[in-house]
Amino acid sequence: MRNWFRKGGKVTAETARQITGISTPLGGVQWADPGPSETELVRRFLLFLEDRRVLYNPFQLEVESQVEHSIYQIREECTNTLQALSASALAVVPVRAIREAGRRFHDDQLEEFPHFDGDWPRRGRPGFFLALGAYRATVGHQVALLAGRYGIDIEGDLASIIPALGDGAPGGGS
Repeated sequence: MRNWFRKGGKVTAETARQITGISTPLGGVQWADPGPSETELVRRFLLFLEDRRVLYNPFQLEVESQVEHSIYQIREECTNTLQALSASALAVVPVRAIREAGRRFHDDQLEEFPHFDGDWPRRGRPGFFLALGAYRATVGHQVALLAGRYGIDIEGDLASIIPALGDGAPGGGS
């Protein structure tokens, strides 16, 4: 006679969470929908970033209060995405880097440049623009990593912040 209660193979916690019921002795297991895949979560995150003007708008069109609010929203979306991803997902590091860059922007924009020319109040604070440029560069690198790892095409204005190969970069053209 077959021993139905013998110890079986390993069942991961993720698999156990998906089981919602077991039916008759003849078989049958009910599974819960595991939710969106890692690639789908990253695609949704990148779609969110596509609509953030703070990442690609010309500097002279930026309004400081709107930039601060938009970066705060990006930080929130990073946190939501991190909560949806598994801890071992490849996207965790780039998404965390984007969230950290947002925190750094909020601190660095307050930097004072006392030796900057006296015309800055009319054009905007130099610390704000320096912090915004650094933020865009960081996000551009992380978006490129996410797009490459997950095979997602980046289109439109968001593509403008992705670093270009070439100009002396390893593997770039001449």
